[in-house]
Amino acid sequence: MTRSELVSLSEVPLFRDVDVLALDRFFSSRDIRVHCFEKDQIILNQGDPCNDLPVLLSGEAGAFMAAPSGKMIRIETLKGPCAAASAILFSTEHTFPVSLTAENRVELIRLSTETVLALMQEYPEFLKAYLRENGDKLVFLSEKIRLFQFKSLRQKIAGHILMLAARQGRDDVRMIYSREDLSQLMAVARPSLSREISQLTGEGLIDASGKKVRILNRKALMAILKEE
Repeated sequence: MTRSELVSLSEVPLFRDVDVLALDRFFSSRDIRVHCFEKDQIILNQGDPCNDLPVLLSGEAGAFMAAPSGKMIRIETLKGPCAAASAILFSTEHTFPVSLTAENRVELIRLSTETVLALMQEYPEFLKAYLRENGDKLVFLSEKIRLFQFKSLRQKIAGHILMLAARQGRDDVRMIYSREDLSQLMAVARPSLSREISQLTGEGLIDASGKKVRILNRKALMAILKEE
């Protein structure tokens, strides 16, 4: 692994709290090969066995799931440096639930189960980050499922803001996701999400600035959830 590849690895959330010199020592005795994929190349297929942890050092990959009709549905976009399918590696049914396709040039390494276990045993920071990442993904998925009850994007945004307000116990809400993550949560393009938030702001229902949202008209916001 080259110096630049090691630096990219250290920027992966799973490794961010581990000293880069410690990572260098750990991987210096292991044969880690970097795989390169060009735009539109398939990185892995839905249903492939998950015997290692794919880690994107650079580039972007689209995660797609095949519907019964055969249509490919985009689940999310992974932007390196990041790990993919960390929750699947130790599952009983450890097969990839999605296909990964390169959106542009992708550089990726694969860490065996044994390597991941060794990292967990040697670096508590890595283990904590691994558990935290999987917990965050579970929370994200549960909210995505909860939002299925709403038909419109307007309802999903209102429902998400009201949920956060109830959880945080105030009308000055701190959003936990970026606009990019919110667009993936609600399965829409980011411009569509931004337009709808601007519309709610223009109607005087909320005041949105970055990750801060203030509820100005709770009654009207709740009424949106009952719209047909």
